[in-house]
Amino acid sequence: MVKAVYRDNKFHLIDPVNLQEGDEVELKILPDSEIKKLVGAFKIENIQTIEEIIESDIFE
Repeated sequence: MVKAVYRDNKFHLIDPVNLQEGDEVELKILPDSEIKKLVGAFKIENIQTIEEIIESDIFE
């Protein structure tokens, strides 16, 4: 998963990515507030772990 900040009508990457110029990607927008609501819901306190579970194929 790659994190970005939306500013000035553009996504500014926080994490580096290994992409070539012109590569297409698909974005799934999850507001930080939605992710934080799940903290503790599954007795998982680590937000990154929750993000990884949400992004997994299990919930598609």
